[in-house]
Amino acid sequence: MTVPKRFDVLRFLGGLLKVLAWISLILSILSAIGVVLLPQLMNLDALIGDNPQFAAATGAGAIFTGLFILIGGLLNFITLYALGEFILLQLAIEENTRLTAALLLKMHQDTLPESQPTAYPGGFASEPAPYR
Repeated sequence: MTVPKRFDVLRFLGGLLKVLAWISLILSILSAIGVVLLPQLMNLDALIGDNPQFAAATGAGAIFTGLFILIGGLLNFITLYALGEFILLQLAIEENTRLTAALLLKMHQDTLPESQPTAYPGGFASEPAPYR
């Protein structure tokens, strides 16, 4: 026995959040690599010199900046992915609850004698019309 899928927009949003999480992780990894490698490739050390205002752009500053970008991207990935999974988890719980209620109702109706009319002929009163 199955129950119809409901809340299609939430299913889409949960999947979209998981895809955005992976995109965010990939972009943060590429950004961190770019921040660390770009100053060496462009030879910014020679252009900037000993100016302390640009210390974050070269050398150890670039490595620390890359690590902060990587950590921030990882936290963003975890947050987005967990939120997408949480939405899908709530939808699975709702679907299982409806399935359990439908099975219990069917079991109850099967145990009634034939002469007694069923109390719930078409479904649950709280469900919208297409799902009865």
